[in-house]
Amino acid sequence: MPGLVTVLYRQRSLLLATSREALLARFRGSILGVAWLLIYPLAFLAMYATVFIVILGVRIPELGTYQYVQLIFCGLVPFLAFAESFGVGTVSIVANRGLLKNTLFPIELVVARDVLVGHATMGLGMVLVWVTVAVNGHLYWTHLAVPLVYLLQILMTLGIVWITASLTVFFRDFQQATPIIILFLMLVSPIAYTNAMVPENLRPLLDFNPLAWIMKIYRECLMDGTLPVAEIAILAAFSFAVLKLGHVLISRLKPLFHDYL
Repeated sequence: MPGLVTVLYRQRSLLLATSREALLARFRGSILGVAWLLIYPLAFLAMYATVFIVILGVRIPELGTYQYVQLIFCGLVPFLAFAESFGVGTVSIVANRGLLKNTLFPIELVVARDVLVGHATMGLGMVLVWVTVAVNGHLYWTHLAVPLVYLLQILMTLGIVWITASLTVFFRDFQQATPIIILFLMLVSPIAYTNAMVPENLRPLLDFNPLAWIMKIYRECLMDGTLPVAEIAILAAFSFAVLKLGHVLISRLKPLFHDYL
């Protein structure tokens, strides 16, 4: 882990500069420009709210309609950040094969850049979530823990994407399966429902879904005013373990990438 921290720290300026350029390039030439940072999460929220509240008529007894929308928002924005990072990052090595011999910007940092950009685009969405719950009266000191949870989510995602991006070099099926995986995670993650709404015999599935942990922590911090210390500690341990595993894997497989690209 110290070696990993050293690599990221030494390259921090270059990583942040390229991430900023990639973020700006994404909206360059579009009519609405950076307004998409607001439109994107709000459009998804509108679709989710329409399907679950208007069409399916989902109701949670202890929550009003507006609070239910907040519950959806607390789960949706973190998921969108993960989904974008996972979708772009998984194919980033294959898409940037020309950088394999670049010693100034190693290929593993290309993956890190895409993960940072994916979460940066949802950064404004997280601010919207905070404003929404605060305006509705849910203003607690536990909100201070949200940036920490978001950082742990970024580290976890980076570890996962280092693994999937490395495997995609050897098994291009990952590239084709990525949209399916994202759709599956969207369905099995408690975005528009709570853990309590899941049938008892299916709840163990949530225990194997890190996104479910993260959504639960966000909701407890933002809406309930409670600080799930044990859950945050577990998330931190898992995030650093996956980060280390991903870095070891990409570092060891990197010399073989030339033969498969």
